[in-house]
Amino acid sequence: MSSENAFSKYKALIFDCYGTLIVSTSSPVLTFTSQGALLQDWETGIYDHLRPLFQKSGNPSDKVTVIKAYSSVEHDLEARFPTMRYTDLLAKVYGTVEARLQNRETPPDALRDDLSTANPVVASAHSSSGMQQVASASVGTSAHAQSDSPGPAEAFARSVPTWQPFPDTVAALASLSKHFKLIILSNIDRDTIAKTRRLLEGPDPARPLFTFDAVYTAEEVGAYKPAPEMLTYALKHLEEDFGIQQDEVLMTAQSMPHDIIPAKARGLDTAWINRPNAVTGMGLDGSDAKYVFATLGEMAEAVEQGRA
Repeated sequence: MSSENAFSKYKALIFDCYGTLIVSTSSPVLTFTSQGALLQDWETGIYDHLRPLFQKSGNPSDKVTVIKAYSSVEHDLEARFPTMRYTDLLAKVYGTVEARLQNRETPPDALRDDLSTANPVVASAHSSSGMQQVASASVGTSAHAQSDSPGPAEAFARSVPTWQPFPDTVAALASLSKHFKLIILSNIDRDTIAKTRRLLEGPDPARPLFTFDAVYTAEEVGAYKPAPEMLTYALKHLEEDFGIQQDEVLMTAQSMPHDIIPAKARGLDTAWINRPNAVTGMGLDGSDAKYVFATLGEMAEAVEQGRA
């Protein structure tokens, strides 16, 4: 790839975090590419947490079935509760999936967002039919976070700060930080992303391996990707805080529906990190992305080669 002309126009990279930079499990989940390269599969973390629910209910428990069911419920709840803290939403996803598998009504507390007292925010959510207004909800410290004996749903939600970087992530970010502003745009809350940043930037704030220039979360925006408020917020702050225009931004992410397709619709260039064996990438050929890489490390190498 001729990367010098391709990448020299960009001043900032906007990253999705979980699934692109971070795996969704605290223990290593090992997979191999066709070339034998060792990778960690972020979806396997979700799968390992939810598979027992499918097995217990007698439903098919293969990875594709479980991940697609999880993604469907997560998307639905994100649209219904756009201002809920993501860790609380994960617990609700778990409870909702469990209820649906058992053919019973979703527990009332799985559809409540009255666990905090902050000011309500009204946001729009993205659906297949366009924009729709959703009920207001408030963001704050939930009862789940205060419980000393979490159930399986809360334990699943609490695991987020322990999710580890992909093997290629940290070195790739350190390399890319020499050439671009690094921005996170994530469906997460501020407390959780702060812990994840320490995993990525290094445990010693005085001597970081690299530093993200900005982090924008669903908690402060009051919406979840792919709702357009998220990208609007990021682009607005990039221009106001760094003087970076939209055509100087490259969206870099693994999720097509959450990041790549919405960014392309806004006129942004996109780099799809199509990690091997990802269910969310099945059947996609990368035609919605300007660049396609198997890992972030591969992208960083392309940038360096183009500048050599």
